[in-house]
Amino acid sequence: MHTQRPRLKSAAPMLRARGELHVVGSRDVTSFPDPDGAVHRLFELADGSRSTADLYSAMAPDFPRLVEQDVADAVWELEAAGLFESSAPSLRLLA
Repeated sequence: MHTQRPRLKSAAPMLRARGELHVVGSRDVTSFPDPDGAVHRLFELADGSRSTADLYSAMAPDFPRLVEQDVADAVWELEAAGLFESSAPSLRLLA
């Protein structure tokens, strides 16, 4: 079984204002509460190269109140909202 590595589905513009993160899609804007910037940081880090545990490890030093389950829950919610997708790391076969 492969570790899933979440990533943003497209390079949608993101705007931060008044403690919220706004993701601008082609037809709508999706907003998230983001008073401390943690959601914005998650979007920046979710490029398909890190597992959810890796995302947490990268965020933990800057967001000490964050727990790994918070990151897992956020990834799940962003996948359900259609903004993130999960990818398995590619396998390379030896010739």
